[in-house]
Amino acid sequence: MADIGTVLTVAQTLFAALECSSLKEIFFVWGYKSDLEDLKLTVSTITKVLLDSEAKLEFSNEEEDWIEKLQQAVYDADDLFDEILTFAKQKEQNTGGIGIGKLFKKVRDFLSSNNQFTVAYTISQQVKKIRKKLDAFADNHRKFGFVVVESCSRPIRRRAESYSYAYVADVIGREDDLNVVIHMLLDSDVKDDVGFLTIVGVGGLGKTTLAQLVYHDERVICEFSLRLWVCVSDQDGEQFDVRTILAKILESATSKKHDSLGIDILQSQLQQELGNNKYLLVLDDVWNEDRYRWLDLRKFLITGARGSKVIVTSRSKMTASIIGSEHSTYELECLSEVNSWRLFEMTAFGMGDYQDFPSVLVEIGKKIVENCHNSPLAIKVVGSLLYGQDLNKWKSFQESGLAKIRKGENEIMSILKLSYHNLESPLKTCFRYCALFPKDHVINKRKLINLWMAQQYIVPFDGGQSIEDAGEEYFSILLRRCFFQDVEKSEFGEVYSCKIHDLMRDVAQDVAGNEMCLVNGLASNLADTNRHLFHAGNICTMGFSKLKIRTYLRDGYNLNQVSTLLASWRLLRVLDLHDLNIEFLPGSIGKLLHLRYLDLSQNRNLRALPTSITNLYNLQILDLHKCFMLRELPNDLNKLVNLRCLLNDDCSWLLCTPPGMGKLSYLHTLSEFIVRGKHYVDQLKDLKALKKLRDSFNISTKCYRYRGT
Repeated sequence: MADIGTVLTVAQTLFAALECSSLKEIFFVWGYKSDLEDLKLTVSTITKVLLDSEAKLEFSNEEEDWIEKLQQAVYDADDLFDEILTFAKQKEQNTGGIGIGKLFKKVRDFLSSNNQFTVAYTISQQVKKIRKKLDAFADNHRKFGFVVVESCSRPIRRRAESYSYAYVADVIGREDDLNVVIHMLLDSDVKDDVGFLTIVGVGGLGKTTLAQLVYHDERVICEFSLRLWVCVSDQDGEQFDVRTILAKILESATSKKHDSLGIDILQSQLQQELGNNKYLLVLDDVWNEDRYRWLDLRKFLITGARGSKVIVTSRSKMTASIIGSEHSTYELECLSEVNSWRLFEMTAFGMGDYQDFPSVLVEIGKKIVENCHNSPLAIKVVGSLLYGQDLNKWKSFQESGLAKIRKGENEIMSILKLSYHNLESPLKTCFRYCALFPKDHVINKRKLINLWMAQQYIVPFDGGQSIEDAGEEYFSILLRRCFFQDVEKSEFGEVYSCKIHDLMRDVAQDVAGNEMCLVNGLASNLADTNRHLFHAGNICTMGFSKLKIRTYLRDGYNLNQVSTLLASWRLLRVLDLHDLNIEFLPGSIGKLLHLRYLDLSQNRNLRALPTSITNLYNLQILDLHKCFMLRELPNDLNKLVNLRCLLNDDCSWLLCTPPGMGKLSYLHTLSEFIVRGKHYVDQLKDLKALKKLRDSFNISTKCYRYRGT
């Protein structure tokens, strides 16, 4: 499915780059200023056309093809100008900051006429090639009924919002369901050593929420000495793999990954963990409808003390039937009308009494609830969308929004998509990026914001706001709108992680299309349109094709071809190499000019970073935490002038923070500042210059450690 938001975000980033004074200087010096101005006009036109077409919810096949090809052309242009600017600013930095214009004049004076012509001609031809592609799109937009809107940008509407239902722990209308399921679970009439109970219902009813309530209930905790939770989520074209599920069960029991173990060893270790324990195992989100595969798994589960139970949640009644007649099934129903209104009231009106609000809002709200089909997820999403809005917004949603909801089995999905389409463009892009994560994946909030930053998705609300603060607001808005759930908070009440509901993730995947790709192994067929990749598979043993990948994330699995990856994917913005047992990072890392996020954490044997890492001019986030053997950082680390976050906690052998750190004027997060020797006072002067530092950090020497803020 085509989604305008992706193209629009990249086009706006490209337009901002073309407006850069440094780039204007370069093209003026080389005599190609008119080419740059013409390209700017083209990109401006495309951006305005995209703003007009963003309101469309559906596209024809021809329109989708047009948007997808435009997206690739805009990406190519963005890559080209990001590289040109990076090269120019690096040269300026290496020559003492004499100014890009003067720098290029000096270069031109010293080059031979042939070389001068070659460099300028190459740049000009690349720009003309890009412009020719984009001109074609700008010229034929009317063919699809798109028009040019007056404004070239549409900022996020910023308004004060108090917290809504996303922060309320109460679950409405499931008290009776909870008691019935617990009664079934604790039934003393035990026929088998291990009993099975299936919770079945359509998406969005709260099957996982009900299972969580059961799992954490005091009656259940007292009954079972061992409780295990596994998200199976085998819908995404994956087979119901018994070995993988056993590894997840063992991981739940031991808090360690066991992905490389064979099934015999997994069985042996699982039996040791279960032992004589009376256990409760929840298998969440099961889609398997092959009875033989289920029986293959079941034989490994019928162990443990008598009275052990396995709860299975599924949207599929067929899944419940293949488990067999020896188990119990609980079919979860929609909320009652009374509880549906209670939930909407809490979500749309906050914690106050809805009777305190205008009666016209209450009337509209009751009509809206009728169209949500008593689905808790749909009610929360719509209620959070309307929370704090004025009467016109409520009327508009009733008159036009509800008309767009499809009838039939896709009603709930159409409501969720409607909520997505009511987001502003940058928020759409940030949420769409979450399609990259596997089901039930715990998403660290700070990491997610850093990933958004690395992709240049975040647009501050005003000129004085930092990107980090804007990212926090983006996250809060999406959380309030119920795009995130299962929030975990610190002891100080700060959100540090969340998950995405399966149906919300389906929405993200649908609008992201081929751009986001989740693979179990790089043997999967990757397409030229794939830009962001999450590797959730086993050891990679194949070669990498030269694709235009911008994101490479991993889920703790092995990767034995780092050098090949670096050579193949030169356009990476995000690179995750954590926990790979790397001892020496290849020097070719310095060729990733676009890189903004680099995770090297938990490489416990990494002893040093290559000096070439200081070539990563655009690098914003460098994560080195738990690199225990790392002894030093490059002396000229201060060349990373765009660095905003340096995580170097738990680097036990790190001897000293390199000099000149005061030049990193954007640095806002630094885990530890290490001084060495007698002249630590002079070293601390660098720390004084870091005026944007926030959060807590350590100042340490061999003699003492000081906790600072």
